[in-house]
Amino acid sequence: METTFIRNYKKWSPIIARTFLVATFIEDSFRLILQYEQQRRYMVNVRAYGSFITFLFLWFNIIGQLGGSILAILKKWTPYTVLCLFLTTVSQTIAYGLITDKLTIFRGLSVTGGLLLLLSDYFVKEKTLFAGLPDIDEDTKSNYFRLAGRLLLVFLFLTQFFSSNNWGFSRVLMILVCGVGCILIIIGYKAKETALFISLFLILFDICVNHWWTYRLPKVIFIYFSFKDV
Repeated sequence: METTFIRNYKKWSPIIARTFLVATFIEDSFRLILQYEQQRRYMVNVRAYGSFITFLFLWFNIIGQLGGSILAILKKWTPYTVLCLFLTTVSQTIAYGLITDKLTIFRGLSVTGGLLLLLSDYFVKEKTLFAGLPDIDEDTKSNYFRLAGRLLLVFLFLTQFFSSNNWGFSRVLMILVCGVGCILIIIGYKAKETALFISLFLILFDICVNHWWTYRLPKVIFIYFSFKDV
């Protein structure tokens, strides 16, 4: 017999999961809003884009990321939402000249993995709408997108692997625990339990290691981005 906690968990966990998958887009859209003038000057003066192109670029990313994230959480127009969020990632990578930066590529791939998981969830939903009419193609799509998403999310941990020269005990422990957990999730062995354990472990690790609120500029910027990535 299900307890109230389990019923509430089943009800809210998909929404919470989708929120985490698009959290980086939400944060980035607010960052662009709060730093709009600074970003505009950088794009015009440093990257040498015209004012009109810069205007279109910034507002495409603000509206695309914030609006797309809200629609993704609400599971509305998922394929188009995923495409929009993916395009914002690609546009920023190209516009800021980060296409050859390995950490940016790894972060982009991990974000793409999250978007593919959103797509797999969408195909599962579509299948349940026609429960009496089995559709092998839709089921296959869902499985492929889920596997690809899990594989690409591993790049999130590779960014932690390459982004720091500090090989203390805590970072080595995180890499080992998350590495084993990722393998279990990819092969589908106790994926839910493993994902829950890794999530709790990463939250604790993030607070203990990446406590950016205790640092000052300029180091706070790098610690903050590490915190946000995790």
